[in-house]
Amino acid sequence: MNPWTDWVKQIQAIAQAGQTYTKDKYDQERFDQLSELAKQMFAQLSSAPIEQIKQVFIPETGYPTPKIDLRAAVIKDNKILLVREREDNRWTLPGGWADVCETASTGVMREVEEESGYIVDNPRLIRIKDRAVHDYQPEYPFHIYKLFFLCDLVGGEAKENLEVSEIGFFAIDEIPPLSSGRTSMDDIHTAFKHFNQAGLAVIVD
Repeated sequence: MNPWTDWVKQIQAIAQAGQTYTKDKYDQERFDQLSELAKQMFAQLSSAPIEQIKQVFIPETGYPTPKIDLRAAVIKDNKILLVREREDNRWTLPGGWADVCETASTGVMREVEEESGYIVDNPRLIRIKDRAVHDYQPEYPFHIYKLFFLCDLVGGEAKENLEVSEIGFFAIDEIPPLSSGRTSMDDIHTAFKHFNQAGLAVIVD
């Protein structure tokens, strides 16, 4: 983990908090400059064009808090559900950003249906990861918590969509290339472990 990336995130968080709470127009300009500086620093760290970096930064106001990424583990016949993202042509557990005014359990069930066409219920939290301390790539200029749920398959059928080009169930020894920013083999192993050993404690970073 590159400490410079963490420092950029902290600078951006300080800038965002300042932009939200300051009542002085000169301080507002300084916090705007600080936010721009954070974007330029991240562009240098990632060797990406500044305009591309600005698109990665999620525009928001208010006190900066981590984003929540919901992921579902759905296992049938000892095979796990994966979807193939059109963005990078690689596979991941179905999931995405948590929505405002929606519980995490409702959100993860919604994501499974939207991304795969399958309907699930009974989501059980099995893992909370701080994305920054694990080997997910690429790094993002904002902080993310990843919540993993084990869900029961109850219906539906595979259905491709604008984000997903392919849907399938895979045994643990036949996992296809994973989308490294979304899902890791550690996530897959954790899902199977909780599926095979009911009652395990939730693992939290």
